[in-house]
Amino acid sequence: MEKIWAIAIVILLFLIIIFLVRKFFNGFYKKEYSKKMRKTWGARTYYWHFILMISGVVTILIIFLLTWGNVLTF
Repeated sequence: MEKIWAIAIVILLFLIIIFLVRKFFNGFYKKEYSKKMRKTWGARTYYWHFILMISGVVTILIIFLLTWGNVLTF
């Protein structure tokens, strides 16, 4: 049962970090690409690839720090 809670916490943390990173970089994305360019698949793909990679790295870093500090155990 503990592993199910740990997985749920990781998924929730990942989704929260995605939301925060997207909010942080949304202004840069709008400034960098025009409205017409943002509707193309190429710009969207690079944007979401960047958001998911940054969120994944931050999530892994947070989980690593929590397990290293014995706050979260598996």
